[in-house]
Amino acid sequence: MRWIFSKEPLARLGNLLTLIEQVEDRTTALEILESLLRYYVQGTGRVEERDVRALLEQNPTGDPIMQTFIDRYIEQGRQAGRQEGRQEGRQEGRQEGEAAMLLRQIDRKFGPPSETVRARISSADPDSLLRWSDRILTADSLDAVLH
Repeated sequence: MRWIFSKEPLARLGNLLTLIEQVEDRTTALEILESLLRYYVQGTGRVEERDVRALLEQNPTGDPIMQTFIDRYIEQGRQAGRQEGRQEGRQEGRQEGEAAMLLRQIDRKFGPPSETVRARISSADPDSLLRWSDRILTADSLDAVLH
């Protein structure tokens, strides 16, 4: 615990992993490792989980139980990363769909939008797209929609 505010938290975590390997009761060692990782990553916010995973991958232990835990911890991170990537992809897809719909509405109501307008809408954040989609229902001009 005293090392938690070290200037090099990953180096200290590596030292702690070496000490944990010396604990004879493997169940206790796993509990310590799990608590330590949770505290370092979630409790302090000073260490990124991807950095912990990289550290664990660099320091494989010969103990099958510890290695199983480490492999499981690393795989959980990979699964979380894939799930996060899918979620981001869905969000991007929704945003692209909203932008395409707004561009279609603009085309129908005011005529074909310029490349500048297309670029602005395509790169807009979700809140702006929603605001503009609401405004197009009552706006008299494209300028009124986008401002």
